Amino acid sequence: MQSLMDDLEVSERTVHRYLKTLQVAGFPVNYDRAKGIYVFDEGYTLKKPNLTLEESLAFAVAKRVLGNYGSGVEKGLNSIEDKLSKKKMALPQHIILSADKPPMETERYLNLLNLAIVNSQTLELNYKGLHLNKEIHRKIDPYYLFFSEGFWYLRGYCHGSEEMRTFALDRIISIKALNEHFLQKGLSPEEELSASFGTWLDGEKYDVLLLFDEDIKPHVLRKKWHQSQQVKELSDGKLEMRFTVNGLKGIKKWIYQWLPSVEVLKPKELRDMLKRELKKTLTKHT
Repeated sequence: MQSLMDDLEVSERTVHRYLKTLQVAGFPVNYDRAKGIYVFDEGYTLKKPNLTLEESLAFAVAKRVLGNYGSGVEKGLNSIEDKLSKKKMALPQHIILSADKPPMETERYLNLLNLAIVNSQTLELNYKGLHLNKEIHRKIDPYYLFFSEGFWYLRGYCHGSEEMRTFALDRIISIKALNEHFLQKGLSPEEELSASFGTWLDGEKYDVLLLFDEDIKPHVLRKKWHQSQQVKELSDGKLEMRFTVNGLKGIKKWIYQWLPSVEVLKPKELRDMLKRELKKTLTKHT
């Protein structure tokens, strides 16, 4: 105790307060009667760890990818890095990762929305969607945020429509947290997002059946595109793929990347939608 008092130049009472603060904060410091000193539990130290090559690489990859989710996330990762390591964990030059940064205008909303969700606090926002001709005013109970295709989105209950809705943060004009709170419903973000293609979460449930040509099959089979995905390789070399999705707009956008090597077998609504849009495209290119 005396050595701590001398080193820190404080009273015995202050040293006890410091030790108690460390213990309450979760630091395993205890008195070793045999040695007559305060020590950390075995294996614990306040020194910065020497990370292995694999650990440094893993953090550098995470920092490169997650840093593109916004300056707030990047700042947090830099702070963690300063606490973890004695040197910066840079991504090796031979590993190239490309990820889109979100629009700058979304940055100022992330912290406000995060706090509103944590506190179950109702929001007022002025919004202009991509397909809207005018600005609209909405009162929203925010549930969760998600990042998709380079953009941040807010999912929440809209008081006006009395339904869950999705709002792109870069399309928000202004936002205000109200002195009102709501009781969250039993909603699973993972379950909601598993039924979507991209950012399209709403709409009637559809069973979709697609037929892919043999030449495109290796590309389609490279990954699982959706939680409901089922595949069947046919004797003629073609590939059937089935999905169950909410709404058709999201999967329609995904299908376009495989044209002309894909055919929509069902539902008829989706098949007819593609026929109309392809005919319209054809008239522009004749």
